[in-house]
Amino acid sequence: MKNNCFSSGPCAKHAGRSCLGYPLAGRSHRSREGLSLIRETVRLQRKILGIPDDFLVGTCSASCTGGMELLMWNLLGARPVDVLAYCVFSNHWAHDVVEELKISDTTLIREDFPKMADATKTNFSHDVVFCLSSTTSGVSFHNTDWIPKNREGLTICDASSGAFIIDCDWQKLDAVAFSWQKALGGEGGFGTVVFSPRAVERLKNFRPNRAIPRIFRIVHNGKINMDFFNGSTINTPSLMCFQDFYEALTWADHAGGMAFLQKRVEKNYQTVRDWLESQNVFKFLVEEKFRAHHIACLDINNEKYQQLPREQKWQFLHRILDVASERQCGYDFLGHALTEPHIRIWCGPTIESEDLKSFLPNLLEIYEEIASENDFR
Repeated sequence: MKNNCFSSGPCAKHAGRSCLGYPLAGRSHRSREGLSLIRETVRLQRKILGIPDDFLVGTCSASCTGGMELLMWNLLGARPVDVLAYCVFSNHWAHDVVEELKISDTTLIREDFPKMADATKTNFSHDVVFCLSSTTSGVSFHNTDWIPKNREGLTICDASSGAFIIDCDWQKLDAVAFSWQKALGGEGGFGTVVFSPRAVERLKNFRPNRAIPRIFRIVHNGKINMDFFNGSTINTPSLMCFQDFYEALTWADHAGGMAFLQKRVEKNYQTVRDWLESQNVFKFLVEEKFRAHHIACLDINNEKYQQLPREQKWQFLHRILDVASERQCGYDFLGHALTEPHIRIWCGPTIESEDLKSFLPNLLEIYEEIASENDFR
């Protein structure tokens, strides 16, 4: 079935998705069947991602954002903190560390859009907060090789776009959050948090000098709430969302796991790359070294367009989006509103390369029509 949804979150569902009929809709997450479903989604995540048995895995509300807040509110403050701040969400985490958690001994390692922060400046005797891959700029680490295993501090990783796509050595990661809505096309509103044994030791031995909101509270009276890591969510979840995610996990697992998912991403990336080489209007926004293969962020190679003020660039791009939506040939492919104007096409594993091949020539055709209207030729 043709799918022209190219949003970077929530992302497209995989082809052949059945919706399952949602037999557990209206059931309690505390029921035997509900708890079994929650635990099964955790088991499949462990299997596909290769999460070690001694790491703890829990389900959180508010997607990766809720997950990152849960990690930071519970873990930060025992050591100085370094934040790699190079995209919209990593700058959110930088703000929270400095302004909300008020950790005075914080180093911000900044870089402007659309570049990657210099990870060689990181001090791993500190706790380190970073995004594995930036949905908002198309910049990405391609692995975790740059992180030492013998570090003193914790690594706290926003893996929202990278989970189920980027190879991670779990011995390099201590606390990880990711959303369901990205790589596997799950529903928004839910996410996963992962704690290494080192992070668990921090939970046991460190008491933050601050009030922790109920939705992030996983330590009670000095004891870790282990029920949270055994399927008991902090608040009531949607079992419809769990069933949807379970089907996506099952699809990925049966098809070959991470190798299957990564192969699809590389095929999609090559489709976009080949198309870009066939024309001279659109170009990659990000240099190759740190370019995400699952998020194609594109700029327009036209002098008159480049001379437009920021607001007029966005207006031009929204006009392209509106026409594509009217023609039903492509949806939701603009960049994040807090970045500089650009086109952003999700190329994750639920995207079919044939759908990209159909969409991209239409994108060029629509651009040429609107460029002509604006005398951009």
